[in-house]
Amino acid sequence: MLLRHFFSMLTISILLSIIACTPRFQAIPAHSSEDTFVVALSDDPSTLDWNKATDGISLEVIANLMSGLTKFDKNLHVVGNVSDHWSSNPDQTIFTFHISSKSRWSDGLPVTSSDFRDSFLRLLRPETASPYAYYLFDILGAPCFHAQKCPASSVGIKTPAPDQLVIELSHPMAPFPSLMTNPITDPVRMDQIRKYGDRWTDPDHLVTDGPYLLKRWVHGSLLELSRKTLPVSGHSIRKILFLIIPEPVTQLLLYERHILDFAGVPSFYVKKYLHDPDFHQSLQFSTIYYSMNVLRPPFTNRHVRKAFAMSVDRQDLFRLFDGAVPVSRSFIPKGLTGFDPNAGFGFHPRKAREELKEAGYPQGKGLPLITLFFPTGTQSRILAVYMQQQFKKILGVNVQLRSLEWKVFLARLDSRTPMLYQSGWMADYPDPNTFMTLMMNGSGNNRTGWSSPEFDSLVQRAVSTSSEKDRENKYLKAQDILLRQGISVIPLAQGLTNLLVHKDVHGFWHDPLGNDHFEDVWKEKNIPGKSG
Repeated sequence: MLLRHFFSMLTISILLSIIACTPRFQAIPAHSSEDTFVVALSDDPSTLDWNKATDGISLEVIANLMSGLTKFDKNLHVVGNVSDHWSSNPDQTIFTFHISSKSRWSDGLPVTSSDFRDSFLRLLRPETASPYAYYLFDILGAPCFHAQKCPASSVGIKTPAPDQLVIELSHPMAPFPSLMTNPITDPVRMDQIRKYGDRWTDPDHLVTDGPYLLKRWVHGSLLELSRKTLPVSGHSIRKILFLIIPEPVTQLLLYERHILDFAGVPSFYVKKYLHDPDFHQSLQFSTIYYSMNVLRPPFTNRHVRKAFAMSVDRQDLFRLFDGAVPVSRSFIPKGLTGFDPNAGFGFHPRKAREELKEAGYPQGKGLPLITLFFPTGTQSRILAVYMQQQFKKILGVNVQLRSLEWKVFLARLDSRTPMLYQSGWMADYPDPNTFMTLMMNGSGNNRTGWSSPEFDSLVQRAVSTSSEKDRENKYLKAQDILLRQGISVIPLAQGLTNLLVHKDVHGFWHDPLGNDHFEDVWKEKNIPGKSG
């Protein structure tokens, strides 16, 4: 509230003068140019190593540097990318991808099937420490190799020819080609990794196969990408400039001055732009939730977890964000098979207090100190403060708050997972499997410590069945186990994309998976921007 009032009293010119005198913002151009697409990121990428990346900021940059086997079109149909065509056997356990002869690395070498095999095995190797290793566990022998119980030769990844990649799965899986759209499966050059070690993603060393090259990365300030081959059309952009702008209000002001070509709109600013012709809104295949570490007291006690889950008033949360956040009790988002509006516990203050009493902590008395961790950001803080007040009001529990910068937050989740922390998951592909496998035993992205053999079995059988109704029933049962028996996560809302895009920008599109598509972007000339 104070932040909003403070900025409303400042004129844009004064604010921009302050920005201009701040070292981290001195790289900001005076105005968007015709051949450059200017985008804001809220923080530096945590990594540009695509086998290790898990966060949206990193993947936003990587997606423009790299190309994988397949990609999604505007209708979310899987189409060819580096692989111009593929085929499968009748039971869909073996997929053969054909590598296009046109695919080249930025140093001129051809992209080969071995580059993909190297990437898949590197992703699976435990020494890589990728939280996404489980993503390839559908491949025959992959879990065994990851556990260091089988050699690489036993994994179902074969390269009979430089332009032919054969993947054998442990079970039928029709949507497997859609998994290959994820940048974490993009090819790698092991010769570069061996030569430069951890510095192989530096601008001077990085070799890519996508449309852009990493020209420079000034940490805390900007990343500049230049097009690998000059555009055919005079309208097409030649480079992308990612500016590190942590505050969403600053991003909006830069958009208003036509310095940024598009900008995300925080939920508490949606009403202001709702009728602006530049404004675009769409539902994401994503879930915002709170996670509880079941290995750390007091969340080792199921009654405590249930009490916290029953203390959330989502309608109040909806009002808090002026109706701009689609609250939800489902871990699987709306639009995907298995979505259930009543999946998680609803708001039950009396039952919540009874559960806490049953756990041995009447009115929160004797409960160990609880700290809620969340990434730095205005919306995350508003949510955290609300939840802090709610837990105090309903349960009598004092919860401390601690915010961390994005990279530090991610590192903390891996080093010593907090007892209670903010989480969010965006679908890797338009299928409920990407949400359910997230919470399976062995998933590097499941840091709650919770697991259930019954849950794992249901998810594994769901992805193998050809009956859509049977698949839906299995996901509904699995979600019930997760949210009402295990209770390691508390779904709060489904993600919503709110964007402002200038009228002179063409060819840009955003998909429900949270991906911004810049590959076909072009800008008209001599279109005046908005003034402050």
